[in-house]
Amino acid sequence: MKEKKLFVTLKGWRDECYEVRTMFADQPLLKMDRSATCLFGICNYGVDINGYVNHPQKGLCIWLQQRSLTKQTWPGKWDNMVAGGLSVGNSVIHTAHKEGEEEASLTADLMKNLQSAGTVSFFYESERGLFPDTEFVFDLELPPDFVPRNQDNEVEKFELVTATETVNRILSPDFKTTSCPVIIDFLIRHGIINPENEPRFPELVELLHVPLQSLYKKCDNLLTENGLSKAE
Repeated sequence: MKEKKLFVTLKGWRDECYEVRTMFADQPLLKMDRSATCLFGICNYGVDINGYVNHPQKGLCIWLQQRSLTKQTWPGKWDNMVAGGLSVGNSVIHTAHKEGEEEASLTADLMKNLQSAGTVSFFYESERGLFPDTEFVFDLELPPDFVPRNQDNEVEKFELVTATETVNRILSPDFKTTSCPVIIDFLIRHGIINPENEPRFPELVELLHVPLQSLYKKCDNLLTENGLSKAE
């Protein structure tokens, strides 16, 4: 299918595989190149790090990155400071440390402050396919004088923006759509978005936690001799 260019998404073939499993706690059934999983609606998992600073003058500020113009997906779009997919053989915390070092030069000393902040899950559709995504979210408070440096040539630049400017940024078409939920979750947890300034606050919170773990049902029954399934 890749060689025949049958699907747009396969143009982003990366030779990086995701594990396919019914639920996250289950054993993997197989692996598949990450660009192809959306053709089958396979649940994807990733890791995001919200790098933030409590600035003495500007208050809460968030580090954002502009993705490289040569990225296979969302080139040139603004994004979270650190984000990466959970590929075969890598744990959540290992992925966080690996991506943190590669994308933003986060040292082991800085990563000691890394705080798990749960997950964000959402389901969307594009011209590429179906994307049920779950992101493992981490918060990392950084020193005011820290400046991220990219090491894997996948980032154009970084920018430290205020919480108010972050809200404006994620509402613009220049921001990577699939990273918006993670930033919104961060702004909710830090009280920037709240029931007083967002009338649809309960709906917004629900949409950040779509129950994807119950999306698939596991069927262990085999086909009978006449080709009919024994499952109801």
